[in-house]
Amino acid sequence: MLVKSDAKKEKEIIDQLIENDPELMRQHELFKAEMAFKQELINARKMNSLTQKDISKLSGLSQQAVSRMENGTGGTIETIIRYLSSMGYSLSIKKNS
Repeated sequence: MLVKSDAKKEKEIIDQLIENDPELMRQHELFKAEMAFKQELINARKMNSLTQKDISKLSGLSQQAVSRMENGTGGTIETIIRYLSSMGYSLSIKKNS
């Protein structure tokens, strides 16, 4: 049976679950940061009018590796750097304020 998603209710449930569990909260924050980063990769690719296949050719990564990285199921630092470099981007580290 399919049920329509209710984002507000789902957020409330997640907030209740992580409220009193510091480890679960940390894992949730890491997950959100990873998903935001992956979305930035996709946005950069699309802003440059590139397909996953284009990134594959430019970076030397397989199209499957590019897809896995964008879908959040893969990506080492090396593959992320190759992906970014193929579009003229670099990876940097900054301290949270």
